[in-house]
Amino acid sequence: MTSVPRLSIITVTRNLIDGGRQESFLSAMDCVQMQTTREIEHVVLDGASDDGTQGLIESVISALGDPASGVPVTYRSEQDSGLYDAMNKAVGLAQGDFVLFLNSDDGLASNHVATQLVDAMGRGRPDFIYGATMQLLPDGSTKTHARTNLRAFLQRMPFSHNSVALRRDMFLALGGHDLKYRVASDYDLMVRMLMAGHLGSKLNEPISLYASRGVSGDSMAVAQDYARIWCDHYAKVLGRPISEDEALDWYRRGQLPARLCLTLMQSPEQSALVRSAARHSLGITLRRRLQPWRSWDNIGQ
Repeated sequence: MTSVPRLSIITVTRNLIDGGRQESFLSAMDCVQMQTTREIEHVVLDGASDDGTQGLIESVISALGDPASGVPVTYRSEQDSGLYDAMNKAVGLAQGDFVLFLNSDDGLASNHVATQLVDAMGRGRPDFIYGATMQLLPDGSTKTHARTNLRAFLQRMPFSHNSVALRRDMFLALGGHDLKYRVASDYDLMVRMLMAGHLGSKLNEPISLYASRGVSGDSMAVAQDYARIWCDHYAKVLGRPISEDEALDWYRRGQLPARLCLTLMQSPEQSALVRSAARHSLGITLRRRLQPWRSWDNIGQ
């Protein structure tokens, strides 16, 4: 095994037992151990659980067997101020060149995903590597969600947050997740990353496997966070303040203002991706202005 891992897989936990997530956590731990490369590590950061989760995690790690042949696990339990704070802390513990966030109730799409990611790290020195996401259906079958579109990032997450590996030094340079966004800080990070011109590469196979959406399942909370993110990032583009109510209306309609899109398209300071994303969003806006029936249930994809 290499002395320094290329990829750090990060799992943050909090009161797994109270949440009935013991079995899914065990599966998440197992899927990392079953990866076909050993150029990885697993960082598990618990948020000072008080329901027996700490003992559960310690027993799982103790049962892994010979650490020389398995994937090494770094474990710590300490207080945090929420999910994104825990993720930031875990990145601070990680040693890998890249980090990949794996929810405690999710998994990796296959046993060779980490191998593919490590291989991709050496091709063209990308800042991030992204791919599709698989959903585990109630009948045990899977469905691949291949909806990965970097040009859509001005309006939505361009990929699942646990289907992108980020260069660790880039994550730290960007300041990690902004804790003022309670449920969509991962989206804010992607906006900052892509607006700054960082370049990525796409993996041709799915990266992660999920059975539930977790904290971001609250659609109104997501809408409010998106509105705040747009206020923060797009006010300087428009040259005026944006109210949260105004940005919420954009979200409800699934339309960014045409002026915003045109300004980004015409700015020589913006990267080719940002200008392309602006054209993409402008096309959506013009099309959806002819669709007045659009509502909260079909938001700007």
